[in-house]
Amino acid sequence: MSGGGDGRFPATMRLKYRRDFQAVYREGAVWKGPCFSLHILKREKKRIGIVIPRKWGTAVERNRMKRRLREAFRRNAHLFPNADIIVKPTIECRDETIDRIAQMLIEAVKEVVQTEVADG
Repeated sequence: MSGGGDGRFPATMRLKYRRDFQAVYREGAVWKGPCFSLHILKREKKRIGIVIPRKWGTAVERNRMKRRLREAFRRNAHLFPNADIIVKPTIECRDETIDRIAQMLIEAVKEVVQTEVADG
């Protein structure tokens, strides 16, 4: 991902504030899978927050994973519903490609949204 132009990840697509994270944790749906866990709360915009604890690895490894997740989200933003999504990757996700992460993320979000609609 190069800087500038359409390739940038806009700040409007990021969860930045503690109160926003807390609202998603408190009111959102939870999904856990082999590569990451998700917390999703329907909203008026599409935004993503990424949580990676220090025990996950070095700063370089954590930042690399964050870049992959953001890029997977940015490339496929049109496929996601308007919602705040918090992603917490597991160690198993470390060696996955951006395309594979995107595929798993899309499938997980669809599953959560379908479950929410079914539960009503």
